[in-house]
Amino acid sequence: MGQGSEKDQDPGLEPVQFWPAGTCGCTSSTHTGMDNKHLWNNQSRQTQGSCNGCHRSNSFTSEETFATRAKTWGGSCGDGPKMVSAFKDSASLFVCESYFHEARQQFRHLPRNNQLSQLAILALVVLVGLLTPPAVAFNVDLKSAVVHQGPENSLFGYAVAQHIDQSTNWILIGAPRHETSQPNVERGGAVFRCKTDIPNTCQEVPFDNTGNNYVNVRGRDIYIEEKSNQWFGATVQSSGENGVIVACAPRYVYFSDFYDKREPVGMCFLAKTSTTEYERFSPCKREVDRSKITDQYHRQGSCQAGTSAVFSADGTRLLIGAPGSWYWQGQLFNYNTNDNREILAQTPEGEPYEDDTYMGYASAAGEFDGNDENEEYVVGIPKGGNSTGMIEIYLQNMTSIGSMKGEQIGSYYGSALAVIDLTGDGFDDIIVGAPFFGNVKSDDYESGRVYIYYQTKKRTFKKHKVDILNGPSSQSRFGMALSRLGDINYDGYQDLCVGAPYAGEDKRGAIFLYHGSSEGIITDPTQVIYAKEIDPGLSAFGLSVSGGWDQDFNEYPDLLVGAYASDKAVFFKTRPVVKVTASIITSPTKIDLKKRECGTFGGRDTGPCLSISSCFGYSGYGLPDFLHLDVTWTLDAKDNSTRPAEQRAFFTNGDNVFTLKSTEKILKEQSCSVIEAYVKSDIIDKLSPITVMMEFELNQEKFMELSGGELQPILDARIPVYTSFTTEIKNDCGDDNICYPDLHVTTIGVTRSHIIGTTSNLEFIVVVENKREDAYNTKVWITLPPGVVYDTITNSRSPVPISCGRLESNNKEVVCDIGNPMKGGTMAEFTINSTPTNTNDTQDKLVFVVYANSSNNEVHGAYKDNQYSVEIPVTAIPEISLETKVSPEYIILNTTNQQKIKEQRQVTHAFQLRNQGTCAIKETILQVLWPSHDMKGTTLLTLDGAPLTEGNGECNVVVITPKNPMVSDQLWWKDSSSGITRNGRRDKNEGTSGRKIDCSDTGDYCTVIQCHIGYMKPSSVFDLTIKSSFKPLPFLKNHKSTDVYEITSVASAKVISVPYDFKTVDESKSKAVSANAVTTIQTDKLTPAGKGVKIWVIALAITAGVLLLVLLILLLWFCGFFKRKRHEDEGYLMVKNGQGSYIDSKIVD
Repeated sequence: MGQGSEKDQDPGLEPVQFWPAGTCGCTSSTHTGMDNKHLWNNQSRQTQGSCNGCHRSNSFTSEETFATRAKTWGGSCGDGPKMVSAFKDSASLFVCESYFHEARQQFRHLPRNNQLSQLAILALVVLVGLLTPPAVAFNVDLKSAVVHQGPENSLFGYAVAQHIDQSTNWILIGAPRHETSQPNVERGGAVFRCKTDIPNTCQEVPFDNTGNNYVNVRGRDIYIEEKSNQWFGATVQSSGENGVIVACAPRYVYFSDFYDKREPVGMCFLAKTSTTEYERFSPCKREVDRSKITDQYHRQGSCQAGTSAVFSADGTRLLIGAPGSWYWQGQLFNYNTNDNREILAQTPEGEPYEDDTYMGYASAAGEFDGNDENEEYVVGIPKGGNSTGMIEIYLQNMTSIGSMKGEQIGSYYGSALAVIDLTGDGFDDIIVGAPFFGNVKSDDYESGRVYIYYQTKKRTFKKHKVDILNGPSSQSRFGMALSRLGDINYDGYQDLCVGAPYAGEDKRGAIFLYHGSSEGIITDPTQVIYAKEIDPGLSAFGLSVSGGWDQDFNEYPDLLVGAYASDKAVFFKTRPVVKVTASIITSPTKIDLKKRECGTFGGRDTGPCLSISSCFGYSGYGLPDFLHLDVTWTLDAKDNSTRPAEQRAFFTNGDNVFTLKSTEKILKEQSCSVIEAYVKSDIIDKLSPITVMMEFELNQEKFMELSGGELQPILDARIPVYTSFTTEIKNDCGDDNICYPDLHVTTIGVTRSHIIGTTSNLEFIVVVENKREDAYNTKVWITLPPGVVYDTITNSRSPVPISCGRLESNNKEVVCDIGNPMKGGTMAEFTINSTPTNTNDTQDKLVFVVYANSSNNEVHGAYKDNQYSVEIPVTAIPEISLETKVSPEYIILNTTNQQKIKEQRQVTHAFQLRNQGTCAIKETILQVLWPSHDMKGTTLLTLDGAPLTEGNGECNVVVITPKNPMVSDQLWWKDSSSGITRNGRRDKNEGTSGRKIDCSDTGDYCTVIQCHIGYMKPSSVFDLTIKSSFKPLPFLKNHKSTDVYEITSVASAKVISVPYDFKTVDESKSKAVSANAVTTIQTDKLTPAGKGVKIWVIALAITAGVLLLVLLILLLWFCGFFKRKRHEDEGYLMVKNGQGSYIDSKIVD
């Protein structure tokens, strides 16, 4: 059963009336008590003009928000223009077409909160997509779905019901806007009867072929009813097989009093089995009681009977909901279907605060008082409970025995109902829809919610035992329709269907199927069917749903879904469910790797045999005597990434076959078959059991061939489609086949330290001992420090070969196999060799972490000694060199040329400091003692300017004179290679080829050039160039012209610091270096011209030498010097395999 209208189909909004001033002569009043109620009725009596009267309505104030006042249009007019629909639910009233424009203008001046709610009325329905992915399909079949197309714009599919009459299956579909053949009736609506197996085979059920009734008053025909736009077919219900059908027109209008009061009282038709007669009834259709002043416009005049209807289980009772009675409080009528004129009971008018609550908007029947003879009714009151919505339970005599309230204002809690025993405990449970529920803290609105209340054995409902189903996304309106599905999968529990007519990415609707269970509903949907999966033209799919009846006689209940916005309805068949029982077992119970009994046909691999026994059977309703399964066996099935090279087990029917597929014929009774396989004997993993996985699925092609096109069965989604069996591998671990090893790791460092920048081999010894039982697949993991690469292992000692290698995915780890198994009481020892390639300068030590483990667990607490760390200290040794270059090296003074003596000569001394070590240097001091003056203060080498530098450093120049002694002793330091002492004096024992002039000979005169050099990486240099001028004339005045002079600049350098924080820098090896740059000066007086040696003197000397050599040779020969003694009995020594021995070979002269 569904609700809606021709345009918007939004059954969540109540009527709000806009009465233009001066048109109807009515005023609106917000009533809160009886006084206002009487005032309103008194005003109603004075109604004049074209309107026959005004119904009372709560005014819509600007302060009300959408959440608190969700409303639709409403009103009534007498002889005015024809009525048009401008509302969203069948509990709403009508508005005069002539008033519509002015009401819309009033709407524009409302605050935005009110505009939001009114805009939902005036605009077309906005369909919102469902973003969640569909659930895995189960047994409602989509391929065989039958789509029925109704007349255009008829709202075909607005209400749906299944019916069985004399073993003939029908589906009933309401089309409340259908244009019928009734005379003078426009779009009165109809109910169609359609077949379940052939699309578009629908016939209109002739409930009413007559036009509007009228009476003749004084020669004038006056209509006493209006069937146009009465929405016949908005409600359609069936009591079941060979039962009763009810179809209602909740907008049917009756003219009361003097036939001038237009009252939408609603009307229903009842159709009984095997008859073409249809009984009509309208419980609110009555005359005005003129004796009561308050009944001038009677209070049931807008009851809209037939908005909801529900039969008792046996079909003898029928509850009709009329949500418009008593000023939209709502009213219930309980009929005896054996006599449709007999109203067994009805609800009276309530208190004024119950106005506008819409009792009877939805209804359902079930057992709630323990009296199995008569069922009770659950009734929806979507605006009760202060607009949060509520439901009430009524006895047959219309006495309320309980109620439950919603949780959110405007959610329309109670607008959809269903009663189902979901837990199978024999007690009916209540399902309540709240399609407009939303998350007020986000943009998620109108997503919808469904509540499930479970009845206890004491016939009560516990508040804490409530399951909630939430809508998939905003505006999906999940829970707008609810229906019992029956037990569609034959698991013993009833199931539920929930409609969400605006869900899906295309906003065309969806239905959600849920299974029951002993613990309650399974809150994850078993199947979700979207409109686009069936027909891209479907729209508002799921506004109405009907289930629970087997229409195709396959023993499974089927499903009918309406999509009124596209004038369509879809009938779904349900596939039989197959419950397969599958098992697998292998033999032997333990695999002995020492046996070599089986192998492939080629015989390349052999090992122990493994027999696999697979058994199948099945059960279910509506199934044939046999089925075919597509079965897949997988050996050693650890995960999907297993590769053949890693396989331990194979089938014997081929090389490296570990997956086998076959189509098996299975019977209802269990039957078994055997497959042969084998296990390789040289496997690595000897501890993990061998797992055999068996997967299966129905072979639908075989079924179609044999069944001739019957609806295909489907495997039960609750039962896994796979099974497995594991077989252990036999080992030497005792009866329990479980070994508990105890691995102990120690290391011995071989390399004492590592010098930064060097690539010397790093070595340490690893020792692993197993102190208890066998350890399988035993491995040693070595984590290398950054910048170190693994080379190899050496010196291995173990009962089994040891192999090591880097992990492909991680170069920082090395893994070594040391035994599979590593026997208890054995030890493995080996040396790890690695090379540092790019160690981090910030490390003060290289840490190698060694960890040993095995596939089998050790005893508790035994892991503490499985790990050991090797720490190799890191040290830095800075090393520098100092080189010089002089230009010119010699200056020869010509004393005879007075002009040349006066000319200055340029002298350049260059120094290059180089970092020739393997580590970086942070700071170095280079100092040059420059002989700028002699001891008398006479200028020797005058600087031509500031020294020239190239590199990361700065230099300062200080000229020392007796008047400027500004240099401390710290400017010099002793160096073994310099010949300069701490006080700058020359060692007395030093010899020289000339007379040396440096700062040690110049007394208190010297120029000091001191350079501070910054960061130097290995192989980098710092260049210092000193340019000066030499004046010969002053030099000759103070120095003898017959001497050679070596004017010497002395350079010294020392490392001050390195850029490392650790304390392992070896400063003792960081010595100071020094170098001298010398320019030699001499005069031309030191090179006088000498006489040359005559030729005859040279010839005489050569001749005498040759004669002396000949005499010496003769003397040695005479003394027997050239004769040798032979040892004939002695052989040559031969060395072989480290042992020496003589051989008899002799030298022959």
